Amino acid sequence: MTSFGPVTGNVIGDVQFKDGSVSFSQAVGGANTPGKIYYVDRNISVSGDGKSWGKAFKTFQEAITQVNSDYTNTVAPSNGRNRWIFVGEGWYAETPSTLTANDVTIVGVAPGSHDSVVIYGVPVAGTFSGVAGGPTLQLTCSNCTIMNMGFYCSDVLYAAVQDGGAAADTHLSAVANSYNNKFINCSFVRDTADGELGGIDVASNEGPIIENCRFSTSCKTFGVRIRTNGVTNPVGVQIKDCKFVGTETGIIKSAGSDCVVEHCLFIDDTTDRADTITTPVTSEGNQLILIDNYWEFSDANAITGAGDHLNINNNTLAKT
Repeated sequence: MTSFGPVTGNVIGDVQFKDGSVSFSQAVGGANTPGKIYYVDRNISVSGDGKSWGKAFKTFQEAITQVNSDYTNTVAPSNGRNRWIFVGEGWYAETPSTLTANDVTIVGVAPGSHDSVVIYGVPVAGTFSGVAGGPTLQLTCSNCTIMNMGFYCSDVLYAAVQDGGAAADTHLSAVANSYNNKFINCSFVRDTADGELGGIDVASNEGPIIENCRFSTSCKTFGVRIRTNGVTNPVGVQIKDCKFVGTETGIIKSAGSDCVVEHCLFIDDTTDRADTITTPVTSEGNQLILIDNYWEFSDANAITGAGDHLNINNNTLAKT
C-alpha cells in the first residue's frame, strides 16, 4: 500500500488517502489527485449518497448523474471538476447514460482480468434483455478517462460507447462535441454474437486515445469507427495495444486525420463462439499511420479504402 503524496513516473495501484480510505489511483508524471470520489456497488442493499463504499450508489447511472450535476455548479465551477467514479465488481444492467462533465475519471476496481465490471446497456434497468435505444455510454465531454471497464449495448443500431456524435444520429438533435478522452484497459465484452453495432464509435472533435482495449464478436460491424460529427472530423485519434477478435472490421476510418494505429492484433475468434474478421482496417480521408500491427492478411488485403495510409513494419500471421 502506498501513502498518498507526490508520485513520479507511471503508477497504478492502491492509494491511502488522508481520511484512511483506500482507493485506486493513477498517476502519470505526478500525483493525479481526485477532487471528489463517488462509489458504485451493485451489491449494496439500498443506494446511498455515493460518498463511500458503505453508502455507495447502487447504479452507474446515479454516479453519472451526480458528476454531471456537480459540473453545472456555476457559483464555483472548479468545485465540479476532477471527479472520480469507482465501480465495484459485477455486471450492471443500465439504461443509456450520457457523461457531460469534463475532467472525470471512471475506474472499474474489481480484481481479475476478464470482464470484472461491465455496464450492460438495456431499455429497463436491472433486466439483461431488450433493445437499449442508444449507446450504453455517450461522451459529450472533454479530458475524461475510463479505465478497467467493460461495456455492452443490447442494440444492433448503436455502439457500446459513443465519443461525441452527429446531429444526424437518430438519438440526437444536435452535434455532441467531445475532446481528448481516453479509454484504457477496457473490454467490449463477448455477449450475444453481433449484438451491438460496435465497440467505440468516435465522432469527436479531437482524440480519443484508445489503449489496451479488447473488442469481441459482439461487435457486429466494427471494433472502432472514426467518423465526422457533421461539422468537424476527428483529429489525433490514437489506437494502441488493442485486440480485435472476430469483429467484421477491426477499425473503420471514414473521416479524420493524424490517426495512428500501433501494435494491435486482428484475429479470428476460434473458440466455441467462432467468428471471423473480414478486414482489419478500412480507411478514407487523410493520414492513417499503421505501425507494428499483426493480422491474418497480407498488407494489400488488410487495409482497404481510398484514404492515404502509411504502413510501417506491419506483420502477417501465418495460418497453419
